[in-house]
Amino acid sequence: MNSRSLPTFIKVGAAAIALIAPVFLPDFLLFEVCIALSYSIAVLGLNLLMGFAGQICLAQGALFGFGAYVTAYLNAEFGLSPYWTLPAAAVLTAAAGLAVGLPALRLQGLQLAIITFGIAAAFPQALLKFDWLTGGVSGLPIDSLETPAPFAGRPELWLYLVTVACAGVAVLLVSLVLFGDTGRTLRAQRDNAQIAEALGVNLTKVRLWAFGISSALAGLGGGVFAILNGFISPQSFLAAVSINIVIASIVGGTTTITGAFIGGLFIVFVPTWTSDINLALGNVIYGLALIGVMMISGNGVVGLVKKLVCGMLQTTSGNVPSLKSIQGRKQWIALRK
Repeated sequence: MNSRSLPTFIKVGAAAIALIAPVFLPDFLLFEVCIALSYSIAVLGLNLLMGFAGQICLAQGALFGFGAYVTAYLNAEFGLSPYWTLPAAAVLTAAAGLAVGLPALRLQGLQLAIITFGIAAAFPQALLKFDWLTGGVSGLPIDSLETPAPFAGRPELWLYLVTVACAGVAVLLVSLVLFGDTGRTLRAQRDNAQIAEALGVNLTKVRLWAFGISSALAGLGGGVFAILNGFISPQSFLAAVSINIVIASIVGGTTTITGAFIGGLFIVFVPTWTSDINLALGNVIYGLALIGVMMISGNGVVGLVKKLVCGMLQTTSGNVPSLKSIQGRKQWIALRK
C-alpha cells in the first residue's frame, strides 16, 4: 500500500466493518450503532457544508429534528409508511435549509455561527408552541417498520440494514458532489471566494446548493432517528444536539466522508463509556477525551490515521512522496483532503 491508496483503504476498511458488525455485535449494541449512523448521516451533511464549502452552521441539530418530525407527522397523520416518509423528510428539510441559507449568505464566520445557533436554540420552543402540529410535550409516535419474514427473529438486524442503506445513499450523494466539477468549485470558493468569483463561480448558487444538500442529509438522518426510536418529542432536539453534531464532525475529520461515521460513533458511545467509568465524572472524562483527540490531531481521527500510516511508510519502506516532485506534491495534497 502506498500513500495515494490510503484514503481508499480507509473507506474499504470502514465498509468491511459495517458489513461484519451484525455478526459480532449483540442486538442492543447493534441498535446503538443504528442510532450512531443516523447521527452520522447528519454529520456527513455538515462535513460537506463546513469542511468542503467553508460555511459554519450550528443549526444542523434543528434540521435533524425537522426531518424527524416530518417523518413522524406523515406517519401519524396520514398513515404513510415509515419507509416512504424518508424521501419526504430529506426533500422538505432541504427546503427548510435553503430558507435558512438564503439570508445567511450575507453573513460569514462568527455571525453565521451565532445566527444558526439561535435557530437551534429556538427550535425546541417552536415545537412546543405549535403543539397542534407537533404534539407538544406529548410528542408524536411512529409505527414500527414491517420486518420481512427472514428477519422476523431479529428485527434489530433489519433496522440496521435499513439504516446502512440510508447511510449508503448519503455517501453516494456526497461522493457524486465532491468527486467532480462541483467538488472543485466548492473547494475553490472555500479557499478564496474572490478568486473563485473572478473565475466565473456563482457563489450564491454554490453555497445554496451546499446548504440544501447538507440539510437534506440532516433530514434523512432525522427521519431514520425517528423510525429507530418509535417516538419523538422536543426534548430529543435541544440545542445540545447541534453542538454534538459539530463535535462529531471535528473529531472524525471535517473534510472526510469516513470521519462523519467515526464522529457519529464517538458522540453516541464515548459519553456512555465515560459514565460507566465514573458516573460523577463522566462529563469530565468525556471533555478530556475531546481535548486529547484535538491535541493529538487537529484534523480528527482520520487525519491521525493518515499521519500514522505515512510515518510507518517513511520508516519501513520510504514510500512517501517527495515534495520536490510535482507528482509528490499532488500525493501530499490528496492525503491532506
